[in-house]
Amino acid sequence: MKYIIKTGFLTLVLAVILSACNKVGPLQLFGSGTPVTLIPSSTEINPAPGDSNKIVAFFTWNDPNYATASSNQKFTLEIDSTGRNFSKEIVTTVVGKPKITFTGQQLNDMLAAFGFTPGQSFTFDIRVTSAYANNNNPLQSNTVTVKISSYLVPITLTPSSSADLTLLVANASNKAISLGWTATSYGTNTINYALQVDTVGGNFANPQVIKTGTNLTTSFTVNDLNSLAIAAGVIGGSTKTLEFRVVSYLGTNYATKMVNSNVAKINVTTFTPVPPALYIVGGATDGGWSNPVPLPSQQFSRIDAVSYGIVVNLKAGDSYLFLPVNGDWGHKYGGTSATGGALLSDNAVPGSNTPSPATTGLYSIVVNFQTGTYTVTPFTNTIPTNLFIVGDATDGGWANPVPTPSQQFTRIDGASFGAVVNMTAGKSYLFLPVNGDWSHKFGGASATGGALLADGSVPGSNTPAPSTSGYYQIIVNFQTNTYTVTPYLGPVPPPSGLFIVGDATAGGWNNPVPTPSQQFTRISLTDYQLTVALTAGKGYLLLPVNGDWSHKFGGSSATGGTILADGAVPSSNTPAPAVSGNYLIDVNFLTGQYTLTKQ
Repeated sequence: MKYIIKTGFLTLVLAVILSACNKVGPLQLFGSGTPVTLIPSSTEINPAPGDSNKIVAFFTWNDPNYATASSNQKFTLEIDSTGRNFSKEIVTTVVGKPKITFTGQQLNDMLAAFGFTPGQSFTFDIRVTSAYANNNNPLQSNTVTVKISSYLVPITLTPSSSADLTLLVANASNKAISLGWTATSYGTNTINYALQVDTVGGNFANPQVIKTGTNLTTSFTVNDLNSLAIAAGVIGGSTKTLEFRVVSYLGTNYATKMVNSNVAKINVTTFTPVPPALYIVGGATDGGWSNPVPLPSQQFSRIDAVSYGIVVNLKAGDSYLFLPVNGDWGHKYGGTSATGGALLSDNAVPGSNTPSPATTGLYSIVVNFQTGTYTVTPFTNTIPTNLFIVGDATDGGWANPVPTPSQQFTRIDGASFGAVVNMTAGKSYLFLPVNGDWSHKFGGASATGGALLADGSVPGSNTPAPSTSGYYQIIVNFQTNTYTVTPYLGPVPPPSGLFIVGDATAGGWNNPVPTPSQQFTRISLTDYQLTVALTAGKGYLLLPVNGDWSHKFGGSSATGGTILADGAVPSSNTPAPAVSGNYLIDVNFLTGQYTLTKQ
């Protein structure tokens, strides 16, 4: 047994020795490869907007001679602006292909990523690094220099209509036009837009600018477009061609301009913005150049939505102006002719002011803000000093003299009178210029208003009362020779003045309030308007008497609604709008409504 083990062990040792004497060949080694040579398709690349989706550049290189299939080879293209030694490079990697291509948009986006200004050319250093797929044996190519231009994506502006626009006061709140445009882009940057508006020939040297942020549309009401056109140089009541274009800006601060859109042209006829009131001042008037002017003799009456009228004594050889705010020289209207013509505003009014007629006397002046004109014609009728109402349709019946002040009209302005009267249906009435005197009378044939008749022309049955009993506002205008009869919903009698008080206003709750800044303008017998700064989150009240808390008006809505009086006004007062700013407040006691409009 021991012999067998020894023999086996010796056999094993001999086998090992013999095996060690056999020589094995060298192990297999992979090659280290050689650097490739990079070749650009061009050393100057200038893509255009139309090349966005087209291949405009490519880079190729030779085989790096790695000892493996091409599918196991990786290539990294490095791009950086010249001189930065690839410290802020952008890289693109492919596997198994000796070529990289770029579309126009890819190059444009790359330049945007570098932060370069669009629409310019920049020089870049480019190289490629080859390696095995596992990143072993990396080898850098030669560096090539290539000039690449970025491009600006064009903007196409399209208005909702290119038809001529005649802007009408009656349509002031309607949409006049909308404009839309295509987006421009530059990489992932935020692009802001601004609409520019100018008149033909202005060449956008000093355009009106409306910033729209990232929005690609905007629209204008008739009133807004009218204001924009006038600011651009279209005189109120005239026609001119407006030019619109959109400009894009890199970023949100409107500092880096990019590209202009096409120009859209539209013929626009404007109106002069209608002020809430109108007054006449000047050496040709009885009040002279004193400002504020005497009221109501030198205040115009509102004829319609676009016109004002007044009958006033004018002295020959002198001059005058029209003012939208009594006591304020900030704005003015006038003209160059003694008989009428184009209505001019502010600095366009001659320095010598509007000339008066050649003959002293009463004149009817009508100012039309839609047509931008004024007329001055001799006035041959007579405007009474006072006016009263009498008849069985009234509480006083046919007794003459009539009870005053309940049946006496208020002189609203230079040519019109107004009253709020309780009327009985099925009865009739007359207007008398002298209380207690039947010598002269005025009236009409309609229960709702119409032509004003005098003396023998008044129907024998007198002026008919409305078909429903109640309170009515009656306005008699001796310049237009008309009267109107309208149902009345406000307090009786209407307030003679109106003021605003509250912490939503600059004057706070101090009473009396500062005037004229917090005093309303009386537009008619029952309508008052005021443009005032209001602070969000606060409240206010309306007072008929400044300095007196006895009576008050207000409402429950921040945007307008039914006028409430005294105890019906919320104890928290009338709420200011949700956004602070300037607001036009209109308080109409005829309709019993108030409205607020952001200015």
